[in-house]
Amino acid sequence: MKTHQQIFDDLALYALRELPAAEAEETRRHIEECPQCRRELNEINSDLAVVALSSVASAPPQRTRERLMKAIKTEPRPTSGLIMRRRPWWSFAPLFALVLLVAFGLMLWRDNASLRRRLEASEQREHSQAADLERASMVLEALTAPWSTHYALVANKASRVPQGRASYMQKTGTIVFTAQNLAALPDQKTYELWLVPANGSKPMPCGTFKPDAHGDASLVMPKSNMKTMPKTFAVTVEPDGGSQTPTMPMVMAGD
Repeated sequence: MKTHQQIFDDLALYALRELPAAEAEETRRHIEECPQCRRELNEINSDLAVVALSSVASAPPQRTRERLMKAIKTEPRPTSGLIMRRRPWWSFAPLFALVLLVAFGLMLWRDNASLRRRLEASEQREHSQAADLERASMVLEALTAPWSTHYALVANKASRVPQGRASYMQKTGTIVFTAQNLAALPDQKTYELWLVPANGSKPMPCGTFKPDAHGDASLVMPKSNMKTMPKTFAVTVEPDGGSQTPTMPMVMAGD
């Protein structure tokens, strides 16, 4: 049976799992009953962890290196006529290689996550740009296509006369409306554009809008599914969210 000092000297080999099975079991039982050996084993395990981590980071603290090297270099006392042989330092290369492999895997995972986020942001930008391009193309077609009809909307008795222009393509149902010199609205109020059908049916809501600080506003309604031919267009002031029936009087109406 080993003495306390012999077991204390072999704690480094025990932490590295280099003791024969019988000696390791004897050491384990001793550690369970010896607070001093438990503390020393905990410090050795901590030193080993620092050295392992230092293979992918900065050099381990000098105190840790000195403690670990001293523990490894200390020869155990002979037991039962046998002298324990310690393995050379390079025998621990597989442990350090495993730590390096784990660190490299974590680095690849982090880089992959970063690339994925950048790819998603790029796809969102491309989608937004495609939507803007489609909208611009639709507005250009509504304003310039020979099959598009245009309606001028004006208001009476105003110092700065509000003006509006509605373009309508019946085959696609696209409506493009622009306005200038619109008056500012009270809170919880909005302007609403109406299509007045040529067949005499009730006005159809086309969407709501609010002017900017200069009184300018625009409204684009793509593919509205309004296949009816308009007689004209009109604008009213409605509660936020719009209405299904226009509230009189009309602010602007087509000639």
